[in-house]
Amino acid sequence: MNHRALRRPVASLFALLAALLLAVAGPAVQGHTSAGSGRPDAAAPPVTVTFRTVPAVPGVRLVFAGAALVTGTDGTASYTGARTAAPQSLRLLDTSVDTPDARYRFTRWAGQRDPDQTFRPRVDGLPLRADYTVTAGFTVRYPVTASFTDQHGTPLDRSLISAVKVRGSDARVTDLAVTGTTWLDGVQPVFRDSRLTPVPVDYTLRSLVYDGAEIADGGRQAFRPGTDRHLTFTGNFHDLTVTAHDALFGSATGGEATVTGPGGKVRAVALGPDHTAVLTHLPRGRYTVEVKAPGGSTSPRGIQLSQTVTADVTVISRADVLVLGGAVLLLVGLPVAVRLGLRRRARRTATGPTPDTGARHAGPDTEVRHGSTGPRGPGAPGEGAPAHRPEQPGDEAGETPAKPARPGATAR
Repeated sequence: MNHRALRRPVASLFALLAALLLAVAGPAVQGHTSAGSGRPDAAAPPVTVTFRTVPAVPGVRLVFAGAALVTGTDGTASYTGARTAAPQSLRLLDTSVDTPDARYRFTRWAGQRDPDQTFRPRVDGLPLRADYTVTAGFTVRYPVTASFTDQHGTPLDRSLISAVKVRGSDARVTDLAVTGTTWLDGVQPVFRDSRLTPVPVDYTLRSLVYDGAEIADGGRQAFRPGTDRHLTFTGNFHDLTVTAHDALFGSATGGEATVTGPGGKVRAVALGPDHTAVLTHLPRGRYTVEVKAPGGSTSPRGIQLSQTVTADVTVISRADVLVLGGAVLLLVGLPVAVRLGLRRRARRTATGPTPDTGARHAGPDTEVRHGSTGPRGPGAPGEGAPAHRPEQPGDEAGETPAKPARPGATAR
C-alpha cells in the first residue's frame, strides 16, 4: 500500500517533466519547419536591413516587406524583422524631392544584387537572412542665374545674346537661360569600389553668342553649381577704325564704309572729313570692310578683330585707272611698235640694193660697151698697158730717177 502511494507522486513528477520538455522542444521544431516554408524563425536573432541615400536626402519615403519607412536627417532608414527565406520587395515612393535650394532625382541603386533592377524605383527578390545595406543614389540639381559683361565690366544687352552653352565634367553640354534660373546637375552618384560616391560636377563656359558673334573664350570661365549660384560671364569687345587711301597717290579718300560682322550683320557708316570712321564696342570676330569712293572701287578686306584695329583700305580712283592704263599702253605698245619697225626694215633689205652706175660696179668692158673714148686721167695707163710699172733697179725711196738717153746715143 505504501509502495503504490509512493509511485503516484513519482509518476506525476515524470509527467510534469515530460510536459516541460515538450513545451521547450516544440517551438524549436516548429521554427525549423517554418523556416523551410518561408515563415519567420522566432528562435533566430532578428535581421536588420539599412537603407541609405547618397547624398543624404531626408524625408524620402519607401516601403520594404510591407513596412513604410522614411529617411531621417542623415538620409538613412532601417528595417528589423525576423529571419526568413521569403523574398522581399523594396519600392521607392519618392523618386524626386524638391527644396528651395536643391532638387534631388533618383538615379540608381547599389546593393540590390540584381543588375537588371539597378535603375528601377522598385526592386524585388531581396533576402531577409542577414544584415545588409541598400543605397539609393540621387542626382542633385542646383539653381544658377547668369549676368553678362564685357572685359571692362560693362553690362551687355541681353536682347542681343542668342546662345549660352556650358559643358560639364560629365561631358554633357547644357543650354543656359539668358534670363531667369537654370537648374544644373551639381552632384552625381558614381559607382566606385562597389559603392556609390557623390561626385561634384564642374562646368566651363563653351559658347556665348552676342549679336551673331562668338565672344567667349571656350573653357576658360569655370564654375561649380551649389557653390557658385550667381554667375558672371565676360565677353570681349574692341574698336574698329576704318580709313581709305588712293592706290597710287596715297591721299585720303572714301565717303562711306560698309562693315560686315561675324554673324552677317552689315553696318554702313559715313567717313568723316578726314576720311575716317570709328566703330566702337564691336564683338570680337571676323569682319569684312569695304569703302565707297566717288569714281573709285575697292576690294573687300578681311579683319580679325581680337584687339583695337585700324583697317586701311586701298581705293583705285579714276586717276589711278588713267595712269595705269597709260602705263600699260606704253609697256605693251612700245615693244609692238619696235617689232613692226624691224619687220619693215627686214622687208626692204630682202628686196635688194638700189642700182648703181658708178665705175666701181662696171665690168672690164664697160667703157667699150658704152663707147667711152675720153682722155684718161693723169698717169692712167693706156689700153692694154699694165696697171703697175715694174720696179727698176735703183728705184729706191727718195732716189732721183735717171734722165732719159738722148736720141742716137748708144747705150753702154
